[in-house]
Amino acid sequence: MKSFIRICMIFVILLIMLVVSAMIFDDRGYVFIEFNGYAIEMNVMSLAISLILVFITLLLFNWIINLSFNATSTSRAWFGNFGSRKKQKAFRSGLLAMAENDYPQARNAFAKIENDDFDGINLLAAAQVELQLGEPQKAKALWHKAAAISSSSLAANQCLLRDALQQGQPDNALELIANLPEKQRNQALIIKLWAQALAEAGKWQVLKDKLPSWKKSLGPDYDLMMQQASKGQFAEIASKEGGTKLIENWLASSRSVRKDPAQQAAYIQQLIAQGMHSEAEKALVEYQKSAPHALLIPLFKQIKLPNPNGALKKLEGWLKYDENNVELLSTLGHVAYHANDLILAEKVLNKAIKLGHKQEDLRLMATIKEAQQDNLQALALFKQSMAQPGA
Repeated sequence: MKSFIRICMIFVILLIMLVVSAMIFDDRGYVFIEFNGYAIEMNVMSLAISLILVFITLLLFNWIINLSFNATSTSRAWFGNFGSRKKQKAFRSGLLAMAENDYPQARNAFAKIENDDFDGINLLAAAQVELQLGEPQKAKALWHKAAAISSSSLAANQCLLRDALQQGQPDNALELIANLPEKQRNQALIIKLWAQALAEAGKWQVLKDKLPSWKKSLGPDYDLMMQQASKGQFAEIASKEGGTKLIENWLASSRSVRKDPAQQAAYIQQLIAQGMHSEAEKALVEYQKSAPHALLIPLFKQIKLPNPNGALKKLEGWLKYDENNVELLSTLGHVAYHANDLILAEKVLNKAIKLGHKQEDLRLMATIKEAQQDNLQALALFKQSMAQPGA
């Protein structure tokens, strides 16, 4: 634009100089142009006027051309924006219909923009609508479509994995995970679903091998998953080769495995399942030399021995330093009851109930009162336990 203005100024200045010169020297000059048999004669003033007219014509012509191009571009932009606004309106309508539980309307809105670029969000939303309308196959097709879009790939794959697990198809879930990009497989949410799929598929050894590297991603679920994996593996060994082989296998494990509370709990649980209560009691006492552990303490309640001296001594020793610990009192009460020491069981359970009112303690106390033929007290305790939330 600046160059154009400069050209115009130079042109005007030259014309003015030409006209002024002709006026000063009182000589209008003479111009003769011949071209291909045509001759043009004029003086300087006529030439100046002609050049001005030609220049103005060119300017007008250029202005008309620019105006035409601008009008075309504006029309194209207007029609483009109109289409974009229409798609945005359909997207908003679909989301609002979802929020209002008007799923048929939401389906119609999302269908209009299924092939448009909304970073896959429209496909994920449409899949949820299809689920609500009882069309899981259509939802799955939309998830697969969203999985092909980089921005929605992770979310779509998570939906596909959850769907496979909900349908009881852990092998399909594992196949999906195997085909995921490495970056997605390392995501915490995918790892949790991966662990669940391995557990449901009964691949206990694979799960146990992977759990140490997944500890950070699993967070609080790590101990539970390790316990589940160990329990499944120990159950396989015990069912195929018996309890003796289970103990041999455990003792042959690495020190790190035998020090892991989650695996200790799974091992002891399997010993109890095999009816090896004496071995389970010894393990519980040995693995809690310094302090009680939240994963192991509940297992004391499953011990059924006539003389569980080791367990009683350990629990009573802890209670000397923490006499109002409801969990320890409850555990001691159950151990004493299974050992047929009803006096001790009643004593500690009474204290536990006063401090905590646990449902399982109320029921056990009701059972003790029933054994003592105190039916009224037993009935009152049973009613109280029914009104009490589960422990």
